Amino acid sequence: MSCHRKKVINSQYGSYRFRFCLIIAACLLAWGCASGKRTPASTAARAAQSSDNTPLPGPEAKINISYSRPGDFLTSLSVTEYNAAVTLLSEPGKSPSASIIRFDGGLVIWQIGIRQKLLSDLPGLGHGQSYAVKEIVYGRLPANFVSTIPDSGPPQPLQPDHYYVFAVTRASGTTSYEAVKVNGDGSLEAYAAEPRAGDSFRVCCDVAADFVVNANAMTMP
Repeated sequence: MSCHRKKVINSQYGSYRFRFCLIIAACLLAWGCASGKRTPASTAARAAQSSDNTPLPGPEAKINISYSRPGDFLTSLSVTEYNAAVTLLSEPGKSPSASIIRFDGGLVIWQIGIRQKLLSDLPGLGHGQSYAVKEIVYGRLPANFVSTIPDSGPPQPLQPDHYYVFAVTRASGTTSYEAVKVNGDGSLEAYAAEPRAGDSFRVCCDVAADFVVNANAMTMP
């Protein structure tokens, strides 16, 4: 089963280009995916906003979430920042091809979950329509959700020459991942990802040769 291409992440800069998708639950059983090439961003893009509507500087990441099971809904979303990446293995002979990439310096910079007074308040599958969020803007809390990291205020803006892994977990137990690079010129690109050991991910598909090349990596010994 192959995955679908990601939707575009808008940017507040006209030159930002980005293809971004979050894998539907059915795609988690297999990890073939179409190429995550850069795509022109909408000219109507705006800055990401925090829960208090204060604009965040930097590019906007608009995350689109889909559900394959009736009654499924979002339970949590986390964003982990990395400062460098190294390709451990590539699969040029396969179609579509993928690469095993290790990310360095992992730090969770944003994590949100369902707002609940007691653990027993968490709705069961099929009873959480108000939690079935289909779109989230990075740094902006959807209704009925709270931020656990950071515990107050908006998260830091996305930084050039850094990598981010977005993880979306649903009530059905499925989790989808996306590996995102913010280039030095502010453009963004992303690929579907599958966790491997440690901070390594199988990144798909047809990963650009310069995905692991940035200013930070060039200064490393």
